[in-house]
Amino acid sequence: MPTEVAIHPLPSPRGRRQKDMVGGRQELLAAAICAFSHDGFERADLRGIASAAGVSQNLIRVHFGSKAQLWKACLEAITQSTTGIIAEISKIASDDSRSVHDRLCDAITRIIYFYSDHPYVRDFVVRHAADRSERSTLVTEQLIHPAYESCRTLYEAGIAQGIIRASHPALFFALLSAAANQPASFPTVLRSLAPEIPEDAARILIAETIVETLLHGEPCAPPR
Repeated sequence: MPTEVAIHPLPSPRGRRQKDMVGGRQELLAAAICAFSHDGFERADLRGIASAAGVSQNLIRVHFGSKAQLWKACLEAITQSTTGIIAEISKIASDDSRSVHDRLCDAITRIIYFYSDHPYVRDFVVRHAADRSERSTLVTEQLIHPAYESCRTLYEAGIAQGIIRASHPALFFALLSAAANQPASFPTVLRSLAPEIPEDAARILIAETIVETLLHGEPCAPPR
């Protein structure tokens, strides 16, 4: 089954007439994001993507032109899906009416829940960020750098006040990203280790644990 992705409509490929744009584009994007995230660009199979989308493989050429253009369309769709959380974190970070500690608690909790709700973002970035290709550069420029810049000054303030114990905000950003990016099977694995922890409570508990572990000082208030 393709990953369920909330994808905003993207511009039609340049030079193609609108009447040529038959159905299946969104389904192909969702299936392709799943395939590229799981298998990487080279191993992802166009026939398998079309099959997972429930459409003809020919529609990949109709809608996107090539495998490379399909990958770029996936990146654009994922980039669009992150604009809201990046703007939200930027707003929290710049709100000087609140304490640094309060803003850190709020921002980090929201970041953790975003990754939990949008696993395809995590999987796509992890798969392609270290690709040593143009794709890695694009992922870094469109996804990683904007995410980092949205919270960098807040992390710097947290370091200055001793709330974050790190020598550089980029190190904390990387640590938080790794901690927040739990696999979908995490609740099941956790239950096998600790049966007393219900699977439906795992997400909330891991978010609380990450915040309490990474931030020093007074406890964070419950998420608003």
